[in-house]
Amino acid sequence: MYRLRRKRPEHSEQAIGGQRRRFVQAFPYGLVTGYSPNDVPCPPDPDDRHVLAAAVHGRADILVTDDRRAFPPECVRESLSVRTGDEFLDWVADRSMPLVMRTLARQIDYYRRNLVAEDKDAVELIAHLRKAGASRFADRLENHLADPSGR
Repeated sequence: MYRLRRKRPEHSEQAIGGQRRRFVQAFPYGLVTGYSPNDVPCPPDPDDRHVLAAAVHGRADILVTDDRRAFPPECVRESLSVRTGDEFLDWVADRSMPLVMRTLARQIDYYRRNLVAEDKDAVELIAHLRKAGASRFADRLENHLADPSGR
């Protein structure tokens, strides 16, 4: 939320707090408490310490960030993998492409129902993924849609 406040100062505290509440509501078991940013000696930017401290305290296996430089290897314990959003989505697809395809279908349905966008389809959602920086995952979805058998 800190970076969101810094990047989007025009957003009200209520709007940003609403975003946080939606995260907690969507992932109630993802909320980590009982840690201190002082529990970790780094990363270099003190504003990132709470993220690493929460990941360590919550015994996370993967820390997803598009700012890998904020979490250099010397700051991260061996059992914690730091991945970009694109790498994480690709990792999920490695483990369950059927789950990814069901989720893609639900996203298309969501767009059509809630955004009154009858013309939304997988191609458009894949373009959004690419624009958001998940180009490798977007390529993978395109390839899978072109040849679901994976040949």
